[in-house]
Amino acid sequence: MVCKLEDGVVYSFGQTMVMFHGDPLMRRVNEIIDRVVEAGLENFWISLTFNHRKLRARKIAIVHPLVGYYGFNLCHLQPAFYILLIGWCLSALCFMVELLCNYI
Repeated sequence: MVCKLEDGVVYSFGQTMVMFHGDPLMRRVNEIIDRVVEAGLENFWISLTFNHRKLRARKIAIVHPLVGYYGFNLCHLQPAFYILLIGWCLSALCFMVELLCNYI
């Protein structure tokens, strides 16, 4: 190994890039690597590789756990809006009853 990490695990994909000390592109390459890691593209690419291997192995589960992104829309939240509407109606009814009780 050219560069050894103390407590890190190194995965080798067979692709390397040699850059000499003082290379003018070193700063730009480090910046791109930092942005790729911060954006999570590395993990996304690894998950794509695993999914591709699953497809090639024909081992796809019928039930998929919801570990990834799941988008909610208004149809999913419709019961919450109904409960909110019922709460508003009940609070308006209670307010009118209080006004009537104080008026009488």
